[in-house]
Amino acid sequence: MRRIRMNPIRATACGPYQAWISPNFDEPLLREPLQHLAGRLEGPEAVVLSGGRHRIVRLEWPSARGPLAVAVKAFGRQTLLKDGRARRRGTKAQRSFLAACRLRERGVGTPAPVACLERWQGGRLLESYYLSLYQPDLVSLRDELIRLYRHDPLCEKFMSLLQGVADAVRHLHAAGVRHNDLGNQNIFLRRRGDAAWDDVQFLDLNRARLKTALSTADRARDISRLTLPSDLRRVFMEMYFNARPSTCFQRWEKFYRGLFALHTLTRRYRHPFRERRPGMRGAAETYPPERDLWIWDERSAQAISALTRHDRHRYLPLSNSWQVARAVAADAWPVIKSYRALRAQSFAGPVSLAQRIGVALQPTPATADAELRLLADLGRIPVILRCYHHEPPAHQAFVAQLARRLHAAGHPVSIALVQDRRAVLEPARWRDFVVGALEPLADIVDWVEVGHAVNRVKWGLWRLEDYLQLLAPAIELQRRHLGLRLMGPAAIDFEYHYLMALLRLLPRGFRFQALSHHLYVDRRGAPENRQGPFAAGEKFALARAIAAWAPVCEPRLIVSEVNWPLLGTGVWSPVGSPYETPGPRRHDPSVTEQDYADYLLRYLLIALCSGLVERVYWWRLVARGFGLVDDTQPEPGAWRLRPAYHQLRFFLALLGDSTFERRLVNADGVQCYQFRAPDGARHALVYAHPAPARFTPPFAFQAACNARGKPLGSAQAPLDVGGSPLYLTGIS
Repeated sequence: MRRIRMNPIRATACGPYQAWISPNFDEPLLREPLQHLAGRLEGPEAVVLSGGRHRIVRLEWPSARGPLAVAVKAFGRQTLLKDGRARRRGTKAQRSFLAACRLRERGVGTPAPVACLERWQGGRLLESYYLSLYQPDLVSLRDELIRLYRHDPLCEKFMSLLQGVADAVRHLHAAGVRHNDLGNQNIFLRRRGDAAWDDVQFLDLNRARLKTALSTADRARDISRLTLPSDLRRVFMEMYFNARPSTCFQRWEKFYRGLFALHTLTRRYRHPFRERRPGMRGAAETYPPERDLWIWDERSAQAISALTRHDRHRYLPLSNSWQVARAVAADAWPVIKSYRALRAQSFAGPVSLAQRIGVALQPTPATADAELRLLADLGRIPVILRCYHHEPPAHQAFVAQLARRLHAAGHPVSIALVQDRRAVLEPARWRDFVVGALEPLADIVDWVEVGHAVNRVKWGLWRLEDYLQLLAPAIELQRRHLGLRLMGPAAIDFEYHYLMALLRLLPRGFRFQALSHHLYVDRRGAPENRQGPFAAGEKFALARAIAAWAPVCEPRLIVSEVNWPLLGTGVWSPVGSPYETPGPRRHDPSVTEQDYADYLLRYLLIALCSGLVERVYWWRLVARGFGLVDDTQPEPGAWRLRPAYHQLRFFLALLGDSTFERRLVNADGVQCYQFRAPDGARHALVYAHPAPARFTPPFAFQAACNARGKPLGSAQAPLDVGGSPLYLTGIS
């Protein structure tokens, strides 16, 4: 291969050097000091920015426009073999200069190239320099990621940072430049406030290759060098393509990532002396271990997974699997027997609905008054507040103040203690948090839930035993406040095998006053849809059977979190977070607002009227992606009440204090729930699943209305019944 041609910039003699100078800086004042560059690099005005084989030094350079701050990269001596290759392909300084010229020409960020200089003797390259304008106040992607991971792990900030870098890398590749060393340490940007970055700059271009257009493999090779946990890497690639990457790209990226991992692994054997030099090791060690990453997404109100499922499973200890297998093998039969008995007793009635339907609140100081007004319209129903370990102490004080206000207004108030990864890593800090959250409220709190989604590693727990560490300070506090009622362990979804293993580990002599569980059925659609043989009713029965079997738990079941994700709410939805890829979604469990409203009522009916669930807390009152009220508009006065809010409000007004008496189910899938109000009036609630049907009630009724309480135009039997419940009042 021939030596790189530097056209349109021609080589020129500059003292002992052969030089290529950018036309923007080619002037006598600059040329003269270039002739003595080696001496100036050792002078008193030189500021060393980076040491090692390839030093980077900042110099003040004279020019007609005044002094310029110039960064000089002095490349170290090479082997004879590499010198021969540099003769044919161009030196590192030449490649840096040429790539920088191309990037600047195409509007891609990199420090402005000033010049490159070489001094050859025979076939040996004795000196080689690349000069560019020094860019102050830049931070590397590596340093920003470390700062966010360790001190400010908020999802929106990660997404903003990654989006800006992904856009810049796309422009880099569109310019026909393959960087070839696109590590986090070679991508720099400018911080513009708390959660914004711009002016992305690519440095260390000496390995760059210029092409007319980059292939899929070229792009994959560059991106494979980025250091990101696997799910953030997935997000980055989707940002880069503004779509899901092709299978071809993913295969190339995986290949090059594996190749680079092997290259990194063998570095100590290839460069044994270089690796022993100070500062050559430990750069990647500044990132937190992947198992300790914990990132909070305020928009969807959850921790997000930084790792893909495959990598999460790779880190799970084998002891978890062994404990789960042992628990299921040892205790499945007594649980099954209890389950069968509970299924036979379900919907036998009577069941009072009073104080069984609650809602979760998570206001800010600015929105608390507005949320309390919305809550007041639902009546004096139970409320659960979350106290987050990752929040600053002011959050804990605000939750305590809010709990007092709610209690004074007549609401039974429960507290959920939500952990992060630091709660496991720093048990003393978690203990102080638990005491600080509960001690001021011990005299008024209804229930305390310890832990959150403990079978999801994104919430910080990798071992089953980690939960014991979370529970210990709550047990200690309960001994001082005997009236404190604890519920837990707050596992999530239909993973009861994990729940059984966890309950077996709890200390002897301790008992939860209720088993709490976050029981979603959203990926199945309607609560009546089945997962194998289990619909919502069967799942409630099995959870209740586990509570009855477990010696560490009283036979009560509380569903402390449930909702459905709402269609079209993007990253504010639990299933859209942390990044919603443009284009159609696959296997999206999101539902329309009307389906959400109907499923809410039907879920409550199945859970409570079956007698299997003590209480259900809906998550939550106000939330853009999943709440009863849409807070897309930041001003509370502009919040929108969703159909679910209206339907729940009418349900509570009509049936909130009533007693369930019986349920009728016909062959067409019509379900009819009958209730008696405290004043003796009798009402019924009717819906059909899976298909609409005509229904002739086996009783007389005075009036009929829809789920919002609006009277039907015709209340004559037979009724056309669908998935949205109808109320029949004044039945006899």
